[in-house]
Amino acid sequence: MIEFLYHDGIQKEIAALERRFRTIRDGLSVFERLCEVQFNPINPRQVIAPAKFHRITQNDIWTLWKV
Repeated sequence: MIEFLYHDGIQKEIAALERRFRTIRDGLSVFERLCEVQFNPINPRQVIAPAKFHRITQNDIWTLWKV
């Protein structure tokens, strides 16, 4: 299971963009589903290009990625 954490600043930007783009939250949920396929622990499949993801840090329990 992947847990998506959004920075407070991006939450404000999403709310502001939602006025212009009503489907932005739907787009984010689609992106989250793509990530769940990409990082599936049993059967991962590459659906997002490597240039779009950057691994920031990791340890034995978790990995932090930047999009």
